[in-house]
Amino acid sequence: MPESSTSGHNAPTAHATASHDAGGRARRALRVLVVLYALSAVVVGYQRTVLSHENNFLIFRAAFDHLIAGQDLYAAWPAVHEDFFKYSPTFAFLFAPFALLPLTPGYMLWALVCAGAVVWGFVRLLPARDAAVALAIALLPIVGDLQRSQSNALCAGLMLLAWSAYERREQWGAASTIAAGTFVKLFPMAAFAGAIFHPRKFRMAVISAATAVIGIALPLIAVAPASLASQYRSWRAIETRDAAPLARYGAGGADLYAGLMGQFRVWWGVEWPHWPTQVIGLLLLLLPLAVQWKRRDEPHFRLLFLASILVFCVLFNHQAESPSFVISMVGMALWFAVSPRTTWRTALMVVAFAVVNLGSTDLMPRSWYQAYYVPYLLKTLPLIPLWLVMQAELLGVIPSRASALGSSASA
Repeated sequence: MPESSTSGHNAPTAHATASHDAGGRARRALRVLVVLYALSAVVVGYQRTVLSHENNFLIFRAAFDHLIAGQDLYAAWPAVHEDFFKYSPTFAFLFAPFALLPLTPGYMLWALVCAGAVVWGFVRLLPARDAAVALAIALLPIVGDLQRSQSNALCAGLMLLAWSAYERREQWGAASTIAAGTFVKLFPMAAFAGAIFHPRKFRMAVISAATAVIGIALPLIAVAPASLASQYRSWRAIETRDAAPLARYGAGGADLYAGLMGQFRVWWGVEWPHWPTQVIGLLLLLLPLAVQWKRRDEPHFRLLFLASILVFCVLFNHQAESPSFVISMVGMALWFAVSPRTTWRTALMVVAFAVVNLGSTDLMPRSWYQAYYVPYLLKTLPLIPLWLVMQAELLGVIPSRASALGSSASA
């Protein structure tokens, strides 16, 4: 009897000790990853301003100057930078902290903010172990986005932060982060779907409308109303031009891949408009909410839905460029971090990671890159089975963590 009693007391203690040790290791790994993200941002800022120059950052810096001077943000400025500014006047105004600093510190700060949004998003949304797994998977894609001075990592991070605000019932936090992302690029509006899981939807709608109005009017702090109205007209015009189907996709580098619509055009010569494919994709995205509405209270179900949204934003985006794929990789990292560890899930993640991220690097022979990877838009291919698996898990066709736990509990 004494031995049995001692064993009974030691077992919970040993389990608690093991759990504490695992939690400690996860927190240490998380701290290391946070440092890696910060160092990567600083190094990239030095690399892309001192050793080379990144055109996108020059566009963003110049946009603030043009906005304050009352000049057309969306006109060509070949003496300053290549290509066009295509973001909102609000984004140009909010870029002030990075534009007013000298070039290198400004780039470093911009990279730190973009990387920090993803780090903080995962840390707020997930337990330490899952956050560490997600950040480890997302590190290389994030660095690639920072090297192009893109805003995709920032948008993905803001969507994570919005979702974590939903989970905490912080409606102002959710609305403001989604509004901030939307004034950078339009697709972060997809994160509004998170409001469907939570009560007080009318209040959320009112708050969202208020943050949108505030964001639209924010540049009035520095510019006249007539000038701002003119900027919004120009923004609408350039967005309308970009929405038209293009004759060719994928010339390499940061050029257009156009998601699933690009696949249809390149592989099968489909010439129809983008919207039918996007409408079908949206219906498939929302289908689990109708079929599995009873699972809406499961945190795991809601996280899977966010992961699906992040991949959807690239797969069904007709303006998806090569750097945009970091958003889908953040979604994949979230999905893998919260999913059961199985061989087939690991294989799916590794293949997607290799094709999407490593395929764009010098690890792929340039002859293969030019002959196959770019012309056939291979970067998009692994996102298709990845997204379909996410949808199957949401629909309950493939057991996920929550359903597996439910089955074992009932047994």
